[in-house]
Amino acid sequence: MVDYRACPKCRGDMHTRRDTFGDFKECIQCGLMQDLELQKNAESLAVGADAGRKKGEAA
Repeated sequence: MVDYRACPKCRGDMHTRRDTFGDFKECIQCGLMQDLELQKNAESLAVGADAGRKKGEAA
């Protein structure tokens, strides 16, 4: 899948790929690579940290 103008570095086109280490996006123009698993894990960690806190408890 290609995401047009999605590269944060050069505003180039990002292509979703997979290798033995997992899924990632790679910019066709500049070669920037972003792991997709790390993004998913970071989102789930942020949600999990909030879930453990009691109502009214400060961060």
